[in-house]
Amino acid sequence: MPIKLFTLLMLGALLSAPISVSAEDNPELQRLFDADQNARRDPNMSWDEIDTLDEANRAEVLAMLARGEIKTGLDYFQAAVIMQHGESAEDIRLAHSFATLSSQLGYDRATWMQAASWDRLLMYFEQPQWYGTQFTIDDDGQWHLYEVQEGAVSDEQRAEWRVPSLSESKERARQRNEG
Repeated sequence: MPIKLFTLLMLGALLSAPISVSAEDNPELQRLFDADQNARRDPNMSWDEIDTLDEANRAEVLAMLARGEIKTGLDYFQAAVIMQHGESAEDIRLAHSFATLSSQLGYDRATWMQAASWDRLLMYFEQPQWYGTQFTIDDDGQWHLYEVQEGAVSDEQRAEWRVPSLSESKERARQRNEG
């Protein structure tokens, strides 16, 4: 199926899926989210294994979306994080859409995810990020803050979006290189 058609179908499913602040969180989505996060913390897991897990998790999120099983702010946040680990602009756009819906449903952590997915999308298109949420690793294994568009947003705006200041993000990269 062509990617544009698939994206339109998924967006249609997203827009027609019931969104409720009184719905119960999806426990299967919680399990996928936990697996996603635990894989990234496991020093024994290779990136090839993580990529395989990510692909399976994204497929399941899309199936849940099509079945109308993503309903709460937490659900949309967890789906956003999983889609954020995608390998296409469509995955990251969907992550941004999920984060936006999560935020609209009142899930506080979603504002950071909105900023991170926006930055990831800019990075995907080789543009400077705005918020400073994305890092790269060079050939020597050193962490670097991905290029930031100075002046796109202020540190005060970053704080409103629950994003660290640029100096804090640069310090985070420095600390990762020491550890």
